[in-house]
Amino acid sequence: MDCGGVFVKYVLFVFNILCLICGILLIIFGSILVSHIKHFSDFEEIYQANSVSIIILILGCVIFIVAFLGCCGAIREDACALTTYSIIMLCLFLCQLALIIYIWVDHVQIRESLDKVVEAIWNQRKSSNALMNSLQTTLQCCGLNKYYDYGIPPYPASCCDSPTNGSCSVIAVYSQGCRARVDYLWDTNANIIKYAGLGVTAIELVAFIFAFCLANQTRNSDRRQNY
Repeated sequence: MDCGGVFVKYVLFVFNILCLICGILLIIFGSILVSHIKHFSDFEEIYQANSVSIIILILGCVIFIVAFLGCCGAIREDACALTTYSIIMLCLFLCQLALIIYIWVDHVQIRESLDKVVEAIWNQRKSSNALMNSLQTTLQCCGLNKYYDYGIPPYPASCCDSPTNGSCSVIAVYSQGCRARVDYLWDTNANIIKYAGLGVTAIELVAFIFAFCLANQTRNSDRRQNY
């Protein structure tokens, strides 16, 4: 293998080692969160109670498996593993690029969809207020449009930082409604999501090119040895 091939090999290996570490950290973090889930009767209740933790754990496992495949393929110069890895990276690149284009084009429609989700959570509060309470606590908001959506005080304990006797007074209640809060967060972070996503897709494209070139060079080297 020439100097260029050696450079590509070790760059790809180091990149996947970093991804491997990230995957392990996500698995540990997700496992810690999942371990704090209370004992529910079935998987559906567990997932609803801590879906974010489970998603983090699954994401960590996927990153670990893909990065491990890339590490093994690079260090062992395994053409099959490298080809599989490059195909996965190409698929991730195309999917993420499509997602970024969708966010770029349908920015307003996505915000309207988020508004509908918040409204649906608000409408189902009478049958189950767990999601609404979680939303209000996380985003520091109260009610759909404003705290007065709940009518006269006192308001739910999730509507303020320091509830008194399990409820909030008008003085302590969050001033923003949850719909306005979600809109603000989306408008503030949409550009960050777009440009961060472009950066990640660029890295995925480079990883695909490096893996594909190294796989091709490894195959050619194997063919020359057979002659």
